Order: sequence, then structure tokens, then C-alpha cells
Amino acid sequence: MRRNLRPLWVGLTIVILALAAIETVLLDRIIDGQAAIGTDLHYYQSVAQRWVDTGVYYTEHQLAGPYVIQTQVDNLYPPHALYLFVPFLFLPTVLWWVIPLGVIGYVVWWCRPVAWMWPVLALIVLFPKTPGQILFGNTDMWIAAAIAGGVRWAWPSVFLTLKPSLGFFALIGIRSRSWWIAAAVLALASLPFLSLWLDYPTATRNSNATFWYSFGNLPFFVLPILAFLGSSRRGDTPIQTWAAGLLRGGGWAARQKETR
Repeated sequence: MRRNLRPLWVGLTIVILALAAIETVLLDRIIDGQAAIGTDLHYYQSVAQRWVDTGVYYTEHQLAGPYVIQTQVDNLYPPHALYLFVPFLFLPTVLWWVIPLGVIGYVVWWCRPVAWMWPVLALIVLFPKTPGQILFGNTDMWIAAAIAGGVRWAWPSVFLTLKPSLGFFALIGIRSRSWWIAAAVLALASLPFLSLWLDYPTATRNSNATFWYSFGNLPFFVLPILAFLGSSRRGDTPIQTWAAGLLRGGGWAARQKETR
């Protein structure tokens, strides 16, 4: 019966992806008309350049007292985000998109989701916030890539600390040794920014940011998780056992399945 439904899932996926392509083209025209393609990346580069030139990461008004967040003005990223932003003062701009989207695409392919999951994943691509944030060059791409990396290799999920409100995704792979090694390396790498870490709580506390401000693109973030939960690799493994394998990284769960 499931095999008989495969053409339906394939056809439905094609239709949804076609709609997503049309939507992306329309959004591209709108955003390009506002000269806003990649504008988020340009902002991150300006934050990095300001820090390189002056040592200022959080602005004076952020540290002085209560303020209302202004997009493209106020920086609420933790200090170690500089390890992501500064290299892109020198790297080819295209890599800002190629690296995270490549990681996400590879992990979804590696998961080999069953046919009925394809339309679900396609709907996430159709969700307007997904192509919108990609066109703007938002760090949501890197967050989704860190989650995907956690699903596949465990350790990349430590980089979810770039957006602390999404830190619960960092539980992916937490029972893996590689996760703890990566966490220790990241902690050591953060030491040079100690003074900025002391400013970070003040900058966030003074703002009007809410805990859930990063939740707007949750569908994009859970895409690699859904691909893993719907993986054809699972076979007859109970779904709760398979899902629990995420705590050690999906790659570990897949290897355990293959060695049985």
C-alpha cells in the first residue's frame, strides 16, 4: 500500500516545490526592489568591521540603559559570533549561502527520508519565512545548518549558542564525546572576548527582546530533525528509540542500526 502511494507523495512534492520556486522568485523581486538582498549579511559585516576598527561590539546606548531594538542597528549576538562574522570580511560572499545550505542539503540527503516525508519537508521550503530569510542572508541559515550538523555529527550543535533562545536544540548530540570536546574548544575560544561577555548580559537585559524572538522560523530549524525522524534508515527501530538517538547524534543512531 505504501509503495502504491509513492507516486502521490512524489507528485505532491513536485507541486509544492514548484510553488516554492515561484514564491522565491516573487520574493526575490520584492526584496531586490528594496535593495535588500543579502542585507543581513552586510549588517553582520558592518558589526565585524566596527569591532576590528574600534573594539566596539555592543554600542554605547545598548549598555547605557533600556532601549527598543532597531533592526540593522542593535546587535544582540553573543561575542563568539565574531568567529562567524569576521571571516566574511575576507571570504567570498557566496560562501555565506553555499556552506550552510550545502550542509542542510547533504544531511537531508543522508537521512534518506521516506516518501511520505518529502511533502512535509517541501512545505517547510514553501513557508515564506524560509526563502525570505535566505534571501536576506540571515543567520537562520547557519542555525539550521548547526542543527543539521548536530543530527549528522553531533558536535556542530554547540554552535546553537549563537542564538541562546534556541539553545535547547543544542541538546542534539549532547551525549556524544565530540559534543563535549567542541563545547570545551568553543569555551576556550571565547576567553579572548571575556570583556564582551561581561557586557553581553547588560546589552540583552536593557533591550526589549523577548525570549521567543527567534522562534519565527522554527519550521526551517526543525527541517533536518524531521528528515531524520522520517529516515528510511530507521527500519523497524521504534520511533522513540530512534528519536532518543539524537542525543548522541543521528549518525551514531544510524551506525547502531546498521551494526545490528
